Amino acid sequence: MRSLGKKADEAARHRIVPRSLAFWVLAVAALACAAPAAAKDAKVDAASDTNVSLSTGLDYSSGKYGSVRATDILVALTDVTLKTGDFQFTAALPYITITGPAFLVVGAGGVPIVVNPGRTADKERKGVGDLNLSTTYSVPSELTDDFQVDLTGRVKLATGDQSQGLSSGETDFSFAVDVSRQIGSWAPFVSFGYRVPGSPGAYSLVSAPSFSVGTSVQLGDRFLAIMSYDFDGTISSTLADSQQLFGSISWVATDELTFTTYGEYGMSSGAPRGGGGLLASWKVL
Repeated sequence: MRSLGKKADEAARHRIVPRSLAFWVLAVAALACAAPAAAKDAKVDAASDTNVSLSTGLDYSSGKYGSVRATDILVALTDVTLKTGDFQFTAALPYITITGPAFLVVGAGGVPIVVNPGRTADKERKGVGDLNLSTTYSVPSELTDDFQVDLTGRVKLATGDQSQGLSSGETDFSFAVDVSRQIGSWAPFVSFGYRVPGSPGAYSLVSAPSFSVGTSVQLGDRFLAIMSYDFDGTISSTLADSQQLFGSISWVATDELTFTTYGEYGMSSGAPRGGGGLLASWKVL
């Protein structure tokens, strides 16, 4: 059985939308596309180990966020990733549609901020969200006793419409450390993150940690499943900490094309009650 990749090594890095691991799955799919070729020659020179992948899909979630009715969030996801040697560079830009009474603002790391729980008629707000840029360094495995250790820094630029709640209007930063190890067809992982939001004039935000633990498991030659528990500390006094269960299955259709479906279940009032999505990733170079 060929390996589809060491792990879900983008866990909790690309939370572009509230309480979603959508971009985690996109990155996993991209790695799964690249892994078969890499597995054929693990000693390839780092300078030639360069590829570009494009990812797209839809993410849906629904939660009450302190209101009597649910707020629905639909996100069209777009992601481009350049991987060269031990470094990976990603740019991600979502198109967000928010429908419901709760006036949510998409804050640092995609974590929602409830500015006003809202008890009026539902309203729809939509538009381009914030541009997310990230850099990941994968520590060489010979230095980590065959553990895979990834260090990620991310900046969120306020390109979304602040008046529509599609952005806080501030630049945010986040950092993450992801650790995993391949054990047969399984790859347990743990991720620690920290978000540092900007300081909007209309409301106060605080820095907060995040944490994920789970595993990926290879199912045959072309399927990869991921399961995790995810915790996001709240960055706003208006919302409780988020706790969620997450699961996904990726199908490596070809060495260049991967499809993923996933679902989420909220375990706290700070998370959506549920959500899911469909994603596709294409290795173009």
